[in-house]
Amino acid sequence: MIEQILQITAVSISQMALIFFKHVNVRVIVAKQVGRSMFYTLLIQGSWLISSAIGINALMKGDYIIVAFYLAAGVVGTYLNFKIKV
Repeated sequence: MIEQILQITAVSISQMALIFFKHVNVRVIVAKQVGRSMFYTLLIQGSWLISSAIGINALMKGDYIIVAFYLAAGVVGTYLNFKIKV
């Protein structure tokens, strides 16, 4: 149970961060800020690695609660992108 809660927390945070940083990176690229774009790309890759590893593993094991949090956190990440101006 504790392991599942930790996975839910990690996948939720990393998936929200992934979607959020992807949208921010698009704005940074449009502004032609190369250094910031490289930094956001690093954050995108790290959060993608974590969320995908947990999400794919959960899907293969049939742990659909974690998969549901993975999907929902992506939606929340998009919402946060509209609410938080960077």
